[in-house]
Amino acid sequence: MEKFDFLKLFNEDPCTQTIIDSLNLSVNKEKIFLDNLNGSLKPIIAATIIQKTNFNILFILENLEDALYFLDDLNNLNINTRSFLLPSSKRIKAGDNNVVLERIGALKNILSQKKTSIVTYPEAIQEKIIRKTDFKKSRLTIELGGEINLEELIEKLNELDFKGERFVLEPGDFSIRGFIIDIFSYSNEMPYRIILDNDRVEEITCFEVGSQISIKKLTQVDVFPNMEKELASSEKTFLFEYLPKNTIIWINNSSLFLDKKKDNLKDQGTSNSILKDIISKYHCIYTGSITDEGNLKKIRFNSTVQPSFNKNFDILINHLHDYKKEGYQNMITVSSENQMKRLVSIFNNYSHLITLIKCANSLKEGFIDNNNKVVLYTDHQIFDRHHQYKSKRIYKTDNMVGLRDITNLKKGDYITHFDYGIGVFDGLRIKHSGGKKQESIRIIYKNDDVLYISIHSLHKISKYKEGTVELKLDKLGSPRWKNLKEKVKRKIKVIAFDLIKLYAKRKMTTGFSFSKDTYLQNELEASFLFQDTEDQVKITQAIKEDMESPSPMDRLVCGDVGFGKTEIAIRAAFKAVADNKQVAILVPTTILAIQHNKTFTKRLAKFPCTIKYLNRFVSKKDSTKIIKDLEEGLIDIIIGTHRIISDDIKFKDLGLLIIDEEQKFGVSTKDKLKTIKENIDTLTLTATPIPRTLQFSLMGSRDLSIMTTYPKNRNPIETKVTPFNLELIKEIITYEVSRNGQVFFVHNRINNIEDFHFMITKMCPNLEVRFAHGQMESKKLEKTILDFIQGDFDVLITTTIIENGLDIPNANTIIINNAQNFGLADLHQMRGRVGRSNKKAFCYLMTPPFNKMKDAAIKRLNAISNLSKLGDGFNIAMKDLEIRGAGNMLGAEQSGFIEEMGFANYQKILDEAIIELKEVKFKQSSFANNEFQSSIKCSIETDLELLIPNNYVSDVAERMNLYKKLSTSKQDVEIINFKKELTDRFGKIPKETIELINSIHLRSLAEKINCEKIILKKNNMIIVFQEKQMNKPMGQKVLNNIINLIQIDQNLGHSIKEDNNRLKVYIKNVVNINDSIEIIKKIQA
Repeated sequence: MEKFDFLKLFNEDPCTQTIIDSLNLSVNKEKIFLDNLNGSLKPIIAATIIQKTNFNILFILENLEDALYFLDDLNNLNINTRSFLLPSSKRIKAGDNNVVLERIGALKNILSQKKTSIVTYPEAIQEKIIRKTDFKKSRLTIELGGEINLEELIEKLNELDFKGERFVLEPGDFSIRGFIIDIFSYSNEMPYRIILDNDRVEEITCFEVGSQISIKKLTQVDVFPNMEKELASSEKTFLFEYLPKNTIIWINNSSLFLDKKKDNLKDQGTSNSILKDIISKYHCIYTGSITDEGNLKKIRFNSTVQPSFNKNFDILINHLHDYKKEGYQNMITVSSENQMKRLVSIFNNYSHLITLIKCANSLKEGFIDNNNKVVLYTDHQIFDRHHQYKSKRIYKTDNMVGLRDITNLKKGDYITHFDYGIGVFDGLRIKHSGGKKQESIRIIYKNDDVLYISIHSLHKISKYKEGTVELKLDKLGSPRWKNLKEKVKRKIKVIAFDLIKLYAKRKMTTGFSFSKDTYLQNELEASFLFQDTEDQVKITQAIKEDMESPSPMDRLVCGDVGFGKTEIAIRAAFKAVADNKQVAILVPTTILAIQHNKTFTKRLAKFPCTIKYLNRFVSKKDSTKIIKDLEEGLIDIIIGTHRIISDDIKFKDLGLLIIDEEQKFGVSTKDKLKTIKENIDTLTLTATPIPRTLQFSLMGSRDLSIMTTYPKNRNPIETKVTPFNLELIKEIITYEVSRNGQVFFVHNRINNIEDFHFMITKMCPNLEVRFAHGQMESKKLEKTILDFIQGDFDVLITTTIIENGLDIPNANTIIINNAQNFGLADLHQMRGRVGRSNKKAFCYLMTPPFNKMKDAAIKRLNAISNLSKLGDGFNIAMKDLEIRGAGNMLGAEQSGFIEEMGFANYQKILDEAIIELKEVKFKQSSFANNEFQSSIKCSIETDLELLIPNNYVSDVAERMNLYKKLSTSKQDVEIINFKKELTDRFGKIPKETIELINSIHLRSLAEKINCEKIILKKNNMIIVFQEKQMNKPMGQKVLNNIINLIQIDQNLGHSIKEDNNRLKVYIKNVVNINDSIEIIKKIQA
């Protein structure tokens, strides 16, 4: 969607023109008070002034949040001047360079001699900063066509405290590869790449940290060091020294601003009168509350705020109808495609009253401007949805992990080769054959046997993840590894057969086809408090398609804690209710039943939908009535623990079963679920699937949706492992409460939980501390939990009953005692109770000393502290597989197999087994035909020079990474992008590397015709197929094409032979990879 030009609505606004004339024509510095300026009309008028004048503007808002919303509105107004935030340095924390980048970037742009707007607030403007002259001196300017002495540049960067690294990953890094220099300045959101031609700057670009690929060409860059460090040893000044003379100072609520400044300036030896003297040197515009109107030029606007309609569309329609009659232009801004579709449906009969504006930008607050006869409302205010400023993390670390991890494979590491078993990685080696170079991977096996593996076989190699069994190297030529693989495959087939049979049966079963969405469904989704994430949109659509199909749905949604799974469940439930079907929502705990009941009831309050919940908190009398109403169809949605699938529970017409955290239920509950689920649409939600649930999905035995898009402005939870320490506990709790937050303290032993309550109450006497556990009297437990949700007390000491589903945005610190006793999934779930707002959240894992813990516990704690990014739930499940195997999936025996061969190899065997099963056992079913994929992986043997020379990429770990990346490229676009990356990062690609890249394209084409191997040696080509592949329809077509090729070029000596269940095609006079590609294309045609 394009940005809508709001400013054109106010081009002729008389009040704005008066302001501009006053500023342009005044001999003295104007002091103007803008009265009755409401909603987002304020940033619109500010943007109009920016657009129509040559003034710089410094906006001073009341606090950081107001500044961020104002900045967001300004940047959404499509003006030709970008606005920047100047935050307070008090937000700077160790390891977080975002605030440093914002502060230095703002100062750089003020001095750029371009028209600039800066948005700030009192806490930031009160701080002294480095003097302007010192700031300029620290700048290193690099221009296109300029001269650079590489040695002098390195010396200068070292002086500025930059660090030489292999990769530029964060501000303050630089890297040099030949004549390519990467530098990450503290003044720019992306690092710079400078390419030299001898000493002349040939090209300058900026590039993304994650991909390391250039995205934009530049003509000049300024490199700045970390000025916050410079402050300690330099003279300081206030921001006003940086401001050009043609600057307007725009102050919102100046009375509050001056009050806030008063104390802070006094501390720094600066009086309030001096501040007023400084401000008096500039044009000033005041909005909001002011201390004295006496000497101000007052300009009064005629505007009102957007009224509240409480989601009552009749009132809204009548309201807009009245304004339409008065000649007003009615507009509603809509900020997403999906929201637009919903509103078009809702307002379908009133298009003559309203113009819906589909725009990529959305303002914070709607308003009515009576001067210009404009009604401009926002969809989020109409539906009481949450509107969040876009707080862009200008320096993103999300993709840095992959770059850091490439050094993981080091000489001496254990690795597994799919064909030869466990060995030791011994680096890369250049081999010479017939005067040509080949790069190979050297692996050492038992008895110091050495195996050299072609870089074309990288897909068969994986690093062995440490487990609990003692590693034994395989002996080359020994049958042990081959026998192990065959044994595993047999076992997998036995178990997988039943799973696939169940899935195939389900696909062939006819269930209920739900109707298409109604206008009520659109209204419900439009009223969601937050903007949908990409994954929420995609998964909601997938679920609707499942429900509307004749086959019963069985979908697993794996979404990290706080990613919006409950909203997806609400939409699915309402869709079922709209077709007069009942919905059962099964949850593992009584606490979660309460939370879900509260959430569902609130979301569906304005719709015809009856919701009840059943758990041990519900009295016998109420339970009896709920069961009776359920059978009579008077209840649409029932939420509860395993009680709702008891034998005495009867549904009138159950259409949808939603299971939250299925892995938390016992065997008997799961067995009961199997009988219920057979022809009922089933939606399963989980934050961290245990290995069995995960593997069931990976096997292709149920539909899997993974949510990886986190909500906007959500921060990762800072996770720390620390020995138990009472003083630290007190410090943690005191800090959280000081920022008006609440604290979870998890202690999973009921026998002494009251001792911890006494201890913490004594340490923090001014705070209210309560405790909760599952054996408490029902009403007391329910009241305690609900009171904590309402924010009635500060610290909740609790067992793991809070593990699932509690959503308390105000609780942003959790302390987990004896964390070593919990599994990865449990720790991740408990950590997910915090971090549900835009506040920074903390998770403290308290343990005994490390030397008193088992290795497996230490690995879990290291994993959970390292996997703390948003969306790491799926990665935690994979890590869980590595640490404790897949015991829950296929039993202890399979878990042992994973330990022996590593998860990557186990997964390959699993894939092969599933494909073979589908091909043999389910050959006639449509399920097999639809799901079938070839398992053939083509290998290439050649005497051609195909490698990345070490004089092109000197770092061994980086070469390995590039080889691995190239070997996994399948699509043409991936190969094209790989070429671009090489050229960008390392310069012109050598001939032997071009041939290497072409060989990947050759392999991809060969796999499409089920070719097993290609041999290119001595200008001849041998193409190898498995004989059984030739019996398939595609194989027959390929065979006909091969025969035609041989007959057409029979004078060249081509031939075809059978050898040991293989079909071998011999082609003469093939001198390079491109010749091979043309041959394969002819066979494929």
